[in-house]
Amino acid sequence: MSGRKSNFASFAANIGVLLGLGLLAYEMRHNSDLVRAQISMERAVANMQIMADIANGGALVPIDAKLRDQVTGFPQALGWSSKLTTEERRRYQFWMYVRLVELNNDWFQCAAGLMSDQTCQKEVRESMRFSLHRFYETGIAFTRSDAEFVSVMQELAQLENLPAINDDGSWQ
Repeated sequence: MSGRKSNFASFAANIGVLLGLGLLAYEMRHNSDLVRAQISMERAVANMQIMADIANGGALVPIDAKLRDQVTGFPQALGWSSKLTTEERRRYQFWMYVRLVELNNDWFQCAAGLMSDQTCQKEVRESMRFSLHRFYETGIAFTRSDAEFVSVMQELAQLENLPAINDDGSWQ
C-alpha cells in the first residue's frame, strides 16, 4: 500500500511541477509582450520628441492655418504642398514623420493586443486614414513599417482613391 501512496505522491508532484512550469511559461510570455510594448513606446516617444522639436519651432500652427485658408478640402485635397515654401514643406514633412512614428507604435500596440479592438478599429484606423493624404503629399512612405501596418495603409489608400502602396511600403 505504501508503494501506491508513494507512486501517487510522485505522480501528483510531477503534475504540480508541470502546472508550475506552464504557469511560468505563460507569465514569461506575458512579461515579454509588456517589455516589447514598453520598448516600442519609449522609442516612439523619443522619435516623436526629436521630430516635434524640429517641426514645431513655433511655425507648424501658422503653416496649418495657411493651408486651411488657401486649400479647399485640406488635408484630403492633393496639391497643397505647392502652397508652401521649401522651409514650410520641410517642417510639415518632419511633423508627418512624427505622426508616422506615432501611428506605427499605435498599430504595434493593437497587433500585440494591448489596446481594445474598438480603439484599434475606430480611432487608430481613422487616424491612419486621416493622415494618409498628408503622407502621400509629403512623399512619406512606409518602408520601415511592419507588413501588417503596410497592409492596412494599402487598404486605406485604395478606399481613399490614392495611388497604390507597394508591399514594401513605397508609393506607386
